[in-house]
Amino acid sequence: MDPMYKWLIAILIAIVILGAQFCLSRRTNVYWGAIVPVLYLVIIFGWWYNRMDNFNTYTLFKVAVVGPAVLLGIWARGRESLKNKRKKELEKMRLYDIN
Repeated sequence: MDPMYKWLIAILIAIVILGAQFCLSRRTNVYWGAIVPVLYLVIIFGWWYNRMDNFNTYTLFKVAVVGPAVLLGIWARGRESLKNKRKKELEKMRLYDIN
């Protein structure tokens, strides 16, 4: 397979994962947003365990810190989005009650 296609597929997979993380973070139950970061860490450490002999520890540290930080940031943004959505709905309900 052409290296260009590999990059394109990797970017598309990343976009899908980040989109799924945002959607799961906006669910009512707060724990749905924890699924993707936990799976990410399990996959990264499983991959590291299987390739322990030829793997750079610094690279593992970067991947194991930056990835979950991004995913948890999306989780926080999704929770804030849900909070704002609920606030707008409550304001609409109050407006209808006043009239």
